[in-house]
Amino acid sequence: MFQKYKWKKRLLISYFHDDKFQSFINEEINRFFINNNQAIEERQLKHIAITRDDFDINQIPLINKDTFGLYLVGLDGTLKRYSKDLKLLESLFDVIDSMPMRKMGMEK
Repeated sequence: MFQKYKWKKRLLISYFHDDKFQSFINEEINRFFINNNQAIEERQLKHIAITRDDFDINQIPLINKDTFGLYLVGLDGTLKRYSKDLKLLESLFDVIDSMPMRKMGMEK
């Protein structure tokens, strides 16, 4: 499901059990992406919302089906950070900017 983004995009994956809460989270993340559009583009970041149904259709090895929250996946396809709520958004750019691939990109 996420392989096509490897080495192209960092992924912010939201996975929450309650549809209403997932809707709220997605609105907040969309607002964050709109308000920080240039920074998002510079960091090659994409948001993907997944549901329990996605586990039935796709294999998602990065995420435990019973562990809800926000997941940050690096360009290399590995899990970099997890937060059970929106707190990851507060430090998202700092986390990404500390990654080796990002540091190399900033030096160019």
